[in-house]
Amino acid sequence: MADNLNTYLRSLRGTQSLRTVSEKTGGKLSHSYISDLEKGHSRRGNVIKPTPETLKILSEVYDADYDYLMKLAGYLDSKDTSSSDKPEYIDLKKQIDDKKKIMTFEGRIIPDEDMEYVKRILGGGKKD
Repeated sequence: MADNLNTYLRSLRGTQSLRTVSEKTGGKLSHSYISDLEKGHSRRGNVIKPTPETLKILSEVYDADYDYLMKLAGYLDSKDTSSSDKPEYIDLKKQIDDKKKIMTFEGRIIPDEDMEYVKRILGGGKKD
């Protein structure tokens, strides 16, 4: 099982308790099993690879992409991972400063003076 799956499952749980997530599965997954999945191994030290059925249950509870969980678990080829599966980081300042791009909001062009104001706000109020 990919190490990233453990971390990803833990991040999906957020501040919910293991027992809460277990209850949301309708008792299909115990809180201790969910904990083991997040660690990647059982209390005995055995590596745990969740079944596709388990991943389906978790995808529904966490409202997460089932195919992405399947890829992290090694069931699907990671070469098939589309760019939409992972968040893309965009430097907003570079986007704003790119003169080849016209920034819009709800279909309306944002005037340059408003974009300067946005940059100041995002920069903590300081001017360039």
